[in-house]
Amino acid sequence: MIDEAINALAEEMKALLQQAIGFQSISGQEGPFTSFLAAWAAKKGFTVDLWQAKEEDLPFPPEQKHIPLAGRPTLVIRRPATDTKMQSLLFNAHADVVSASEPEKWLADPWSGKEIDGRIYGRGACDVKGGLISALWALCALSDNPPNGLGGEIIVEIIPGEEDCVGLGTLTSVARGYTADAAIVLEPTESLPRNASRGGCRFEITALGKAVHGTVKWLGEDAIILMRKILEILELVESKWNSYPRNEAFAGYPILRPITVDSLRCGQWQGMVCDHCTCAGYLELLPEDDREKWKPAFNSELLRSLQELEITTNRIEIKFSEQYDGHHTSPESPLCRIAEQSVLAVTDTKSRWDGWRGFNSGCEAGVRWARLKTPTLVWGPGSLAQAHSVDEYVEFAEVQRTAQLLAQFAAQWCGTVKDV
Repeated sequence: MIDEAINALAEEMKALLQQAIGFQSISGQEGPFTSFLAAWAAKKGFTVDLWQAKEEDLPFPPEQKHIPLAGRPTLVIRRPATDTKMQSLLFNAHADVVSASEPEKWLADPWSGKEIDGRIYGRGACDVKGGLISALWALCALSDNPPNGLGGEIIVEIIPGEEDCVGLGTLTSVARGYTADAAIVLEPTESLPRNASRGGCRFEITALGKAVHGTVKWLGEDAIILMRKILEILELVESKWNSYPRNEAFAGYPILRPITVDSLRCGQWQGMVCDHCTCAGYLELLPEDDREKWKPAFNSELLRSLQELEITTNRIEIKFSEQYDGHHTSPESPLCRIAEQSVLAVTDTKSRWDGWRGFNSGCEAGVRWARLKTPTLVWGPGSLAQAHSVDEYVEFAEVQRTAQLLAQFAAQWCGTVKDV
């Protein structure tokens, strides 16, 4: 019955996904998209809560940089419980996407949602509007044709700011009082549920030099040359930390604790030896890693390596800004048991099931896990290889398959009596 309800909604949900991609909901500009979804959900008859959170109402470190929340509302769509003894379920998706620079390189306009050979193209198609549509699709199917015994509440929250500051958006919903007996964070996992995610932090390293005119460069100190050495050291540190104790959920990935530099800023005037060069990026950790121990370890590894090269450490400044929690739900938990049953009941996912693994990135999963101990999975259509890329796409068949899986899972989870 659930599969029939999913199939009946296919064309409507494809149109909704294409409309969703049409909104340029880049971080800081989520408002119109979120308001559109609120109107859609109200028309469908769901309970809707759309509000504007304020930073001062959130338990969020003030030093963490982010785009201001003003104009970036949070939305919760609910199918209320019909039996409060049954378990509740919360789906989490972020409304924001990264920008789509150089649109001329794309097969289709990145805001078109164009379908080509079964793929829906566009910025956010994979990360994570495809996953959001899968959850809304499951919600609609279960509401149109509720299975016997489905009594628990189902919540879909659409939060701002995941791309510019992990955790901030979910805290707006936590502060509003929304909780559930389990959570599914919608991220691209190739339709297979993942029971863990990475914690981590953002770093910024500045190399200091002395600017002089390029024709007398021997009189200066080139910060770019120093930055080259820093980047080489970061590669060595990443490799060294691969030999540290492993977490089984991440044992299948070739890099245990990725150190990714994603930006470089250098210089002021042309023709001058550079007096400062800054790199920034992410240190991705395992769920059990204590950030407050790994940050000083990061510092000491870098500074010690520079000293071995006879470079004075007063030419280096290291800062940390954004930080986020990982999570790890036991494969033996009821949440994982029911999720695995759902996966093994579908031919495609059964053939690809590779056991319980971690989602190889940071995401919103750690927020409720760290604060409320909410059992959490990361689950959605698409692949991390597509996220943020040129020609980002999601296979529509996979969006539908994931909707089927999420609906089957929710029907069983929300039809189970809560533990007393």
